[in-house]
Amino acid sequence: MTPPSATALELSLRRLRHRLRAPSKEIKNERTLYLEIVFQALSSAGPMSFITVFLVRLGAPAWLLGLYTSLPALVTMVAIMPMSTFIQRQKSLIATAAWGRILFRSVIGLFALLPFLPISIAPFVLVAARGLVSIPGCAINISVTTILGAVTTTQRRPRMLSVRMAINGLVSAAVGFAAGQWLDYAPYPLNYQLLFATAFVAGLGSVWALSRLDIPDVSEQEIRQRKQVGLRDIVPLVKDTPAFRDYSIAAFLMRFGMSFPMALYSIYRVRTLGSSDAWIGILLTVQRLLSVLAYFTLSRLLARKKFRRWLWVTCFLMALFPLTTALAQTPEMLLIPAAIGGLFGAGMNIFFTDTLFQVSPEDERPTFIAANTFMANFISFIAPLLGSALAETSTIRVALIAAAVIRAAGGLVFWWMDIGSED
Repeated sequence: MTPPSATALELSLRRLRHRLRAPSKEIKNERTLYLEIVFQALSSAGPMSFITVFLVRLGAPAWLLGLYTSLPALVTMVAIMPMSTFIQRQKSLIATAAWGRILFRSVIGLFALLPFLPISIAPFVLVAARGLVSIPGCAINISVTTILGAVTTTQRRPRMLSVRMAINGLVSAAVGFAAGQWLDYAPYPLNYQLLFATAFVAGLGSVWALSRLDIPDVSEQEIRQRKQVGLRDIVPLVKDTPAFRDYSIAAFLMRFGMSFPMALYSIYRVRTLGSSDAWIGILLTVQRLLSVLAYFTLSRLLARKKFRRWLWVTCFLMALFPLTTALAQTPEMLLIPAAIGGLFGAGMNIFFTDTLFQVSPEDERPTFIAANTFMANFISFIAPLLGSALAETSTIRVALIAAAVIRAAGGLVFWWMDIGSED
């Protein structure tokens, strides 16, 4: 009979060997993606988060802020399917994502030069440049999303997405707070110039991190076998794939509610409630810190299928964000929608991404991602313009309440059509 002490020693040695064992390729890839999202957060939470505020400071009218949101969507609609065809023919997704990152971040970095232009044209140059840079943005969207679906197993993917987004939220909270304080502390326009310059540096870091991923290149034979899909093929593609079709219907309504008030938030915060850059930075910090808490919590819960089935609820609860924003009477009251966005936006983001992987065939995933992106950007082009039009004919508060109703309906459609249940 083996002594109990010997059994305990053997178990301890097994645990030690398990910890010392080299991590699998999937785990290495996941860790690399966690590193890459740090650089992504440096750019998105800093310069990207304050571009609309910069436009307001430049005196841009409401319609131009609506165009800022809609123009990139229009360019993406035109470029996304040709870009999908291009990416389908590439051997390396990593190389494609790398050059897209460099081009995109370089243009954002050049926004630092805008204060040298006459104020009468600077806002229009910014909006036009942001629209054009959406072309390499298409390459980033398709290639990085495809990479996220390929780097790890189906079982580990929801947890990987949760941890990645949690890290993004944590870094974004710190960067967003620091950026807001910097913009209030440093003199204009130096404050915005240095902030935009950081986008290029962060882009280089992101490219370096992506180069560390271990993903095999696509063979020439596989490239030849892939279908090439154009804009006119989107409707048949959606129609002939029932799971993707149902997802697209529900996502259309939900995304419409998300995009409808997008151009109005900065105007409402700055002009209606008188929020400072520093306070906007604090609001973003609160939202991101709470999203970190939500993502880390979800990373544990989503390992179990019964919790993944209820992620659609977060889409429904995101209706509270524009509703509580519309009810805010002071800048301090904007803390309520910031908390709502942080807590429920986390679950909504994971739900949208993981469900897209569920409903798209793996061997044609870039094509389905492109089709999904086309539809999302069609909404992003139309909805903000309609939201701005409603705000001008009535009030911003009415437009925000309308967005809340649309979001609630979108969340209920996900439940009614049983999308994302993994059955």
